[in-house]
Amino acid sequence: MRRRLVGLVATFLSKLCLAVLRAIVTGLVFTTCAVVMMHYLGLPVPSPSELLDKFADLTRLAKSIS
Repeated sequence: MRRRLVGLVATFLSKLCLAVLRAIVTGLVFTTCAVVMMHYLGLPVPSPSELLDKFADLTRLAKSIS
């Protein structure tokens, strides 16, 4: 009984890790494609530091609203 439970938990964790890994890889591929298309179309691409600053401003705004 105990081995069966351990096997079920191990299977669940391995599938969960695989799903997280797939989500990360998909996000990286999508981001890369979006940046390449923005460059191709001549649109300005913000730097990572600009994105972090905007995210911090958005977080500050959300805290002030709540």
